[in-house]
Amino acid sequence: MKTRGTAANAGRRGKRLLIAGYRLALLALAFFSLHTATQRREARKDSALGEEALAAAKAFAPTAVKLGAPDGDDRVSPLLDARGATVGWVAQTSPESRAVTGYAGPSNLLLVFDAARRVAGATILQSADTAGHVAKVAESTRFLGQWTGKPLASLGSPGEAEIVSGASLTSEAMARGVAARFGATGMDQWFPGEVRIEELREWFPSATALVGTEAHDAGGTRLGSVLRSSRMGVAVRGFQGASDVLVALDADGKKLIGVALKGSRDNEPYVPDVRDGLRFDLPYAGLTVDEVMGSESGAVVMVSGASRTAESVEETVKEMLRRHFAPPPVAPPWLDLRSGIALAWIAAGLGIGLGPWRGKKQVRTIFAAVSVAVGGLWLGLMTGQDQWIKGAMRGTLCGTALPLLALSAAALLVPAISGKNVYCAQLCPHGAAQQLAGQLRTRRLALPPRLHRALAGLPWLTLGLLWLLAFLGLAFPFAHAEPFEVWSAGLVALAPVLIFASGMIAAVFLPQAYCHYGCPTGAVLKFLASSPGRWTRRDAIAGAVVALTGCVTYFA
Repeated sequence: MKTRGTAANAGRRGKRLLIAGYRLALLALAFFSLHTATQRREARKDSALGEEALAAAKAFAPTAVKLGAPDGDDRVSPLLDARGATVGWVAQTSPESRAVTGYAGPSNLLLVFDAARRVAGATILQSADTAGHVAKVAESTRFLGQWTGKPLASLGSPGEAEIVSGASLTSEAMARGVAARFGATGMDQWFPGEVRIEELREWFPSATALVGTEAHDAGGTRLGSVLRSSRMGVAVRGFQGASDVLVALDADGKKLIGVALKGSRDNEPYVPDVRDGLRFDLPYAGLTVDEVMGSESGAVVMVSGASRTAESVEETVKEMLRRHFAPPPVAPPWLDLRSGIALAWIAAGLGIGLGPWRGKKQVRTIFAAVSVAVGGLWLGLMTGQDQWIKGAMRGTLCGTALPLLALSAAALLVPAISGKNVYCAQLCPHGAAQQLAGQLRTRRLALPPRLHRALAGLPWLTLGLLWLLAFLGLAFPFAHAEPFEVWSAGLVALAPVLIFASGMIAAVFLPQAYCHYGCPTGAVLKFLASSPGRWTRRDAIAGAVVALTGCVTYFA
């Protein structure tokens, strides 16, 4: 008999774990489906061409009346005439061109191809660059015509692009964006290539290698350091663009041996003068790091007629030295005091909710006050649909604070495994505030059963509506559908303030009014905790809804 009872208990535990795993898997599938839908929507947005593109394409393909769906690995869209025949093709350079910044921002060009996929023409769709520079490029038939007649397959080879005088950075960035769109790599790197040994030997004649930032001779002896601004992320704009600056330091790292201009995006008339001034006048040679850092702007590199370019080089050198000699960043402790208190509060709530103190009213009341004071007013720590939906859209939890991760894990895993909704009962500061508000009256109202059942469906309706909006990609402030933002951000938005106030007032008369009749997050947690180890109608309905959502997402 004992063996049979043990086997029965093991079977019940196994069934309970299976049901818990099923419910958690439904949530995971919903999150994955939303992430997939978001990625596909963003991809379609990047590749979608609208009426503006069609109107621009008609200048080169006058018989086109509509655009077809992108075709092939190169994602070009067919231009269709009134009979549906393909009369040409179009492609925009975005999103590949977004990383290629000109004078002030990236640009998006439209390329129109004939039926044989040779370029019929090009035009500018949008540009975040300076309007005057963009206008110069748009007026240049020579620039926009440089691709005309070229086959699509050749556009990924950048070659020597035609550049517009007076808008060199803007036009070069556009040309690089075209090459990036059709497969060229490194187009966002304006200063490619490495420092050559010949360049090193201007400062270290016996140098044979540059290992990281250190110059070595054939015997492996360290000769000094060479810093490079483009590899340090230093980009000080001169008259029109930044420069790629090299700084040589002696073996002790206390004095500069020299400074050179390896490359520049500044105005070409000024760059040679500054480059020659650095090479022949040697303004930095022998200066200490402290002398350079303490110098006034324009006091070291003085080049007549190119003062702004020279000053930008000085600012670049100073920033390079500042970064090079800055003390290494100290990693923050993985657990600070605030996070430690938050985790202790979560652990205490779990201990009360899962332990023998769960049924003691006095303990629950005291901890409710702690949850309001610590979790709500001080930490503003709550989990909700805004966090869940945005996390699913991103497809990552990176950037989420440890206490919030722990709270979310406790909210989801504990009810599924134990059947006890500890988060809603103990940890949620808003639920705790309602619990305390309910103690202001000894006589509480009870709704008629039919009205109770009707209102109990509102959280599910809200939950479904929020996720539907998320799947449709509509710009909706999900945090405004729940009152939790009030605890962390204060009285900022009207909607959460109204939900907060009405819920708290109702809680005085109806036990946990918002929890029962308004909270979509609570509805999910109640589903996870309901009938542990037993298959219910809700399990079947939830499974069908999530499966249908997954299928629509996959096949859409």
